[in-house]
Amino acid sequence: LKADYDSGLLEDVYNLVESNVVSDYMGQADQLLGESIPGQHGYVPAAVLCGAVLEDTLRRMCLRQMLPISILKRSGDKKTLGALIDDLQKANAYNKMKADQLRSWAKVRNYAAHGEFHEFNKREVEAMINGVKGFIADYL
Repeated sequence: LKADYDSGLLEDVYNLVESNVVSDYMGQADQLLGESIPGQHGYVPAAVLCGAVLEDTLRRMCLRQMLPISILKRSGDKKTLGALIDDLQKANAYNKMKADQLRSWAKVRNYAAHGEFHEFNKREVEAMINGVKGFIADYL
């Protein structure tokens, strides 16, 4: 076990498990979106779940930077999606255009989580899910 750890083998296993978990959650978001009934905001759970996966992904990206970025505020509370996006952009993990795209997905998640269902629609959640999948594939 020590030799496997020293050679980095366990990190590869960890990344594989992590990848499978993320894939499962994104599959659930797809399923929730597909099962939504028109006119009843059934796509809201898909937006919330996808947003949670995005937030988790950004936290992991912060910790994996050459100089790890803190995922906590000075108060000890977890940073918001916006702060994580800003910190990673400042670290040049991605460009301004990607950061703007991430902010738009964060808005959808926040609207969904706070009951502001009139601020987004099913097509935007579908675009968010597809975009987050692509982001994870490209950056994680």
